Amino acid sequence: MTARLTASRMFFTLPLFAALVALGQSGGSAQYYEEREYKPVEARYIYVGAVRRDFAPQESNTAPDSTRISYEKLMPMIGFRQGPVDFFFGYAKFDQRGKSNTTIVVGTVVSTEFPVAGQRGNALVLPLMFAADYTQAESGGPERENFNIASVGLGAGLTYRLSTESLDVSIHAGELLQYASQGLSTGSGFSAATLADAYLILHEIVLDGLALGYRFRYQTWSMSDTQFNYRSVSHGPYVGLLF
Repeated sequence: MTARLTASRMFFTLPLFAALVALGQSGGSAQYYEEREYKPVEARYIYVGAVRRDFAPQESNTAPDSTRISYEKLMPMIGFRQGPVDFFFGYAKFDQRGKSNTTIVVGTVVSTEFPVAGQRGNALVLPLMFAADYTQAESGGPERENFNIASVGLGAGLTYRLSTESLDVSIHAGELLQYASQGLSTGSGFSAATLADAYLILHEIVLDGLALGYRFRYQTWSMSDTQFNYRSVSHGPYVGLLF
């Protein structure tokens, strides 16, 4: 009787033990897979910085010299970034033809990332981007002569990411193709923007971490009213605090 009970217990125990072992192996494999799977950066931080901004007419610009806008100025900037969403704002004043004028830049870029090569912690990624921006620059003359253009469009790029427990490194370059419209008229056109950005996030240095970066943006506007055909080059550093 005892032998039969022992055999019966073994009959039920062995399959249960085998199932537990299989479950443990499956969990271990899943955990290993999760560790290898690419995970987008989810850092959230506010940043401040400045860019050297060069704004000037293109060769195709037909505006008379008396209304053309041209400046090279250090522009303070502030922004907010959370994962794939980046929002920025810049403001500066510049002198032209004896008058003090204002220029404003505001925009956002939202990315969706697709891993191309590598794995979590070391990956090459293809970001698809949705972007919108608004640029205003006073001419010093009538309001209708001001540069006052909003753009919206899509783009793509390439990003390299290196991530550890203590830091995240990202190097990114991309191109935007956008529809542009004049704020005070029915004029429209095309705007292209080349973007580049590199940043280093150091975790748990100050508060939840510190972000150090440098960005570059080259943008052109080709409008139906060619007196608004301009280009801008901006580049400069920024620093942010994670929270």
